[in-house]
Amino acid sequence: MSPEQRLLNLLRPFLRLLPAGADLPMDAELGKLGLDSLQSIDLLMALEQEFGVTIPDEKITVDSFATPAHVLALVS
Repeated sequence: MSPEQRLLNLLRPFLRLLPAGADLPMDAELGKLGLDSLQSIDLLMALEQEFGVTIPDEKITVDSFATPAHVLALVS
């Protein structure tokens, strides 16, 4: 499975406003799909576990969680 697909699968449970089965484009606005600041913390921990990385604090910004593409850049 590609890193992009792994990320999209990981993101879905955090996006309560994304209809089941709907496409999740890499440029989707995650905030509009239901990702809030508290969920971002949970997502951060899930990303570190799934991708086996540690994301430095200075890279964790609001913009880092704006779209799936931005999130993928954090773990690449």
